[in-house]
Amino acid sequence: MSTRAGRSSGRALALALALALGLTLLAPVPATAATVRLQVWDFNACDQYGRNFPDCQVTPEQRADAIAASLGSTSWTPNAATLQEMCRSTFDMVLADLPPGWVGAFHSTYTTTDTRCQSTDPAWGIAVFARSDVLTGPVHHTLGVETSGEERTLLCADVTVGIGMRLCTTHLTSSSQSEAASQAVTADGLVDEWTAAGMLVVVGGDFNLDVRRCRNSNVSTGLKGWYTGRFGAGKTRCYSGSGGMHEADRYRSGGDGVYDEDTLGSVKIDLVFAPGQRVATDYAGDATSSSVSDHDPLRAAFTASG
Repeated sequence: MSTRAGRSSGRALALALALALGLTLLAPVPATAATVRLQVWDFNACDQYGRNFPDCQVTPEQRADAIAASLGSTSWTPNAATLQEMCRSTFDMVLADLPPGWVGAFHSTYTTTDTRCQSTDPAWGIAVFARSDVLTGPVHHTLGVETSGEERTLLCADVTVGIGMRLCTTHLTSSSQSEAASQAVTADGLVDEWTAAGMLVVVGGDFNLDVRRCRNSNVSTGLKGWYTGRFGAGKTRCYSGSGGMHEADRYRSGGDGVYDEDTLGSVKIDLVFAPGQRVATDYAGDATSSSVSDHDPLRAAFTASG
């Protein structure tokens, strides 16, 4: 594994980055009286796949440096991250590069022969990182399986980021909008069980359902159970949610007016959720930019209480 010092060429690129379950239940996260500002990166890493996108054509070392630099930032200090499309080797390099106090969990959703996933473990999948003393789990639930064998999965781990929480990530199918909607509904059912028990659950991922597409039945079916209140394109808010979650990058009264930003071309498919009963209404999200990914990383913030 290369060291941080050995990847100085990647560091320059990293600094240009505006950053980026059959389920066995984890033990319940105990509530506390604490109030914490959660700052979460969601980064679709385009590791291995995405060969048609110029931004994906960088070395694993450069991508790992970019992610580690973002998570180690002191200008906007994150305390958690959710990632998709990540090689196990990249995960290992990021975890080795992070400052002391970070923990992480990786789950393989596909075994690849791609040379950019060079590792004794030729795995590609999803991951979470947190600035936490402990990480319990992780556990995962398979939401669907592609004909290629790739699994669509919800990965979760319990961490303490000034406050106990369950941190989850997912990457839904891009080949079928109806399948992505079905997978989103299944994942939401699991999350609802935990939030109903009073848990603070933060979920970030590439849902492959564009919230900007008003009157799209798959978007409505797949996402309405997640959102509390109306959601959709900017102030128009074209769908009525029936769920209990706030998504960081969405319109809210009194907000900065920049919501439902594009995260891949002209669409918004990358989302970060937290339960409305555990976070204040000052949530905020910002789609940034990346020189090492085809997706724009999403920076999310919530004030969460115990």
